[in-house]
Amino acid sequence: MKDLYFLDNELSNLASNDGNFEQLQEIDGEVFRQYEKRITKRFQLNQKNFFIKYHGPVGWKEIFKNLLQIKTPVIGAQREYEALSLLKNNSINCPEVKGFGKRGINPANSSSFLITEELYETISLEDFFLEGYYKKLALKQKIILIQKVAVLVKKMHHSGLNHRDLYLCHIHIKNDLDFMEPQLHLIDLHRAQIRSKVPRRWVVKDLGGLFHSCFQFGLSERDFYRFMMIYYDCSLRTLISSYGHILERITSRAFRMYLKPALGELSKNNSLRKGEILSQLKNKYGKCFVAKEFDFKSVAPYINDENLLIKDGEVIKNEAGHLVVRVKKEDRIFYVKKYRIKNIFHRITRLLKKTRAYNSCISTLWLNAAGIKTAKVLLLFEGKGTLGARESFLVTEEIDGDRLDDFLEKNLDYDLSYVIEVFFKRMKWIQFSHGDAKTSNFFFNENGLVTFDLDSSSRRYSKYTYKRAISRDKNRILRSLKIHSRLYLKLQKILKGS
Repeated sequence: MKDLYFLDNELSNLASNDGNFEQLQEIDGEVFRQYEKRITKRFQLNQKNFFIKYHGPVGWKEIFKNLLQIKTPVIGAQREYEALSLLKNNSINCPEVKGFGKRGINPANSSSFLITEELYETISLEDFFLEGYYKKLALKQKIILIQKVAVLVKKMHHSGLNHRDLYLCHIHIKNDLDFMEPQLHLIDLHRAQIRSKVPRRWVVKDLGGLFHSCFQFGLSERDFYRFMMIYYDCSLRTLISSYGHILERITSRAFRMYLKPALGELSKNNSLRKGEILSQLKNKYGKCFVAKEFDFKSVAPYINDENLLIKDGEVIKNEAGHLVVRVKKEDRIFYVKKYRIKNIFHRITRLLKKTRAYNSCISTLWLNAAGIKTAKVLLLFEGKGTLGARESFLVTEEIDGDRLDDFLEKNLDYDLSYVIEVFFKRMKWIQFSHGDAKTSNFFFNENGLVTFDLDSSSRRYSKYTYKRAISRDKNRILRSLKIHSRLYLKLQKILKGS
């Protein structure tokens, strides 16, 4: 077997016939990514930029470890080479292959490389959003972009390929804000799988991953349905009636992936790992989950000294079940909510249940995933207790704007029916109920409606129980709006009919 399969003519001087693998491995360039036996470098030749991915021997240990975890091991560059070739044959934009080589038959000891030409004047969709380009697009352009991404993914799946890492960062777009026909490219296909037909479970995985990466940029339910209508080439009515089950699986996976960094992959030590929403810290009093930008020391003295908390801050509520205090530290304002165990009977009812602070934190993350704005969680603390019944703390960032009831008093004729309707539509999307949806538990600012006080909120897995819970929420907000007769009557028609 020849060591080198092929090398483009303009790259022919990179390696000689002898020892070409070693020469290619040692190419001078910028290391983009390095993972155990896999390294990706960016190098320049003849005023052009190229990427080389070198895959070294992985060994049988790594292969068996992946198999035991029910994962397909990544062995060599051949899979990505075949995936790129398939995409090219199906007229799907992707990096141009300039070289590929494989050495060895034994999968544990084989080596391989793949060279592709850099995509010019493109930017990943993730960076496209992060750098604010998306906000500058006209509505028509935004709709076109969603449609083009849907067509790209649809063509990829119809060609028999599932990506397995289908995130916004792996879709590139021409860096041109004046587009009406955006050019999209797929990259990073080293984990891709090729079949005659992509199974449904892998369709769910790809689309779930894609939508998960969109949540932080405010993906709406409307955007989701607009994408899926193009993907399945059908009307909204047909989509919901014929593909309702798969839509639920896709959104459920996307939401779980969104929550995983915060709750499923918490740091096991005292360091705050990059990219985590919350990281875990432990001390003798209990455990807490803290946002990486928040200093735990600023609230640590209050954990076992309620009087100090009251002394240092402004008491908002002080009831048997909870204490809410507004605290200002070094020009930063935050709210500390302490959940108390009221009496022995309350302790019994809380046995084996998650703390109310934990429930509020979970709810915040779920609502954020659905595009519902909430008070940002800075810290969750759970003290030690008997059989799970224990006091807990929740620290949240101050919310800009006015409380909804105060805002309506100042602006009697302001029509908030649309934002409230959108709120309930998004709650329905994730089958969540607030538990106490009165106007005093909402804020309104230039960014729209913001909800808080979520310790009674919950996700309902039964459609019957959800229908009852969301009905109570609607009735609760309508009762608190009765004094605003015009808004009340309008919302009554909207909410009762939805």
